[in-house]
Amino acid sequence: MSNNDALVIGAGPFGLSVAAHLRALGVSHQIVGRPMDTWKAHCPPGMKLRSEPYGSDMASPRAGYDVRAFCRLRGLDYIDRLGPLSIERFLDYADWYREQLVPDVADHTVTEVTAIGAGFRVAFADADPVTARRVVVATGVRPYVTIPAELSGLPADLVSHTSDHHQLDRFAGTRVAVVGGGQSALETAALLHEAGAHVEVIARRPVFWLEPNPERISRLGHIRRPVNKLCEGWHCAFWNSPAAFRRLPEEMRVRKARTVLGPAGAWWLKDRVDGVIDVFAAHELRGAAAKGSGVRLLVDGPDRSTVDADHVIAGTGFRIDLTRLDFLPKSLLAGISMLNGYPVVSRAGETSVPGLYFAGAPAAVSLGPSVRFIAGTHNIARQMARSLARPAKASPAAFRAGTHDQVTLR
Repeated sequence: MSNNDALVIGAGPFGLSVAAHLRALGVSHQIVGRPMDTWKAHCPPGMKLRSEPYGSDMASPRAGYDVRAFCRLRGLDYIDRLGPLSIERFLDYADWYREQLVPDVADHTVTEVTAIGAGFRVAFADADPVTARRVVVATGVRPYVTIPAELSGLPADLVSHTSDHHQLDRFAGTRVAVVGGGQSALETAALLHEAGAHVEVIARRPVFWLEPNPERISRLGHIRRPVNKLCEGWHCAFWNSPAAFRRLPEEMRVRKARTVLGPAGAWWLKDRVDGVIDVFAAHELRGAAAKGSGVRLLVDGPDRSTVDADHVIAGTGFRIDLTRLDFLPKSLLAGISMLNGYPVVSRAGETSVPGLYFAGAPAAVSLGPSVRFIAGTHNIARQMARSLARPAKASPAAFRAGTHDQVTLR
């Protein structure tokens, strides 16, 4: 059984960014997972990132590992803003980043993380167990897929989630109902239509389309409209600051962590949906039942009361719920302080269980909405790596006694 100072579970943008910083600091660590699996196996070809190209860089310990540098190295065209960046280009960049900065990812599946003494024992389905002084959970959002309760009674061949699909051409010639009004639902609908499916979108709220950012911003414009990797404008400067976000009242943090930069369609997608696909906005899903070989949706809205389809795809996002991480036993979950289902973490991502860290969307109620996006890697990777490199400051006994102060937002 090998021993590490740190073990990172997950090899997506957050796991890779943290591991890159650990490697730069010389910290003994291991990173496990299938590299960029959510992006490679659960995003259809032709998809584009909603973030600007300049906001699609993964945090690195030194300059020169962003999308711009990758494109220049490969002789590819690069547009800093108003891209958009294709999933294919982003994945090529991510592979290059990993090859340069995190070359030692082990494709292992974690089955259990157990607290032992001054660290953790991590078991795998396909490798010998290891021990680690600290563990980082960076498993992305796939474990937290949300299907509306109104669809939960349908058999699996009739309902799925947008993240379940890599290829959409199998729906050619079929009727597909897409539930949701955010980017995932709208872009899936556009790609389905372009693959030859007959698509109808059911959204409970009016569809909101983002306005394009200015093509160029002057030096004065940067003062009036600050630009960061998350978004543009003074409000973005606040939401991109974990330190500022942590000062908000608890109730507001719970709400804003989920709703800031919420469901909306990218400006470049609008022409592929508006007037092209039937979108029934302000239609509430009330129920669903199998009908023949397909499904009938019951909706409440001004235009339709039923929608018939061969298949329903839910573009209804993700809801953080740590109990859905099968590798975390109840004994470990019981020690994690939570807020509305999210783990409460320190500025460096550490939970109330000393040595257990979360990176990515689960940290949103503590660090703000940026960690729901690639931009958030720049707000956590360096801080987390430095914390992982330091000697432990509190023991499990201290936590049980209530003296471990990292549960508070500071």
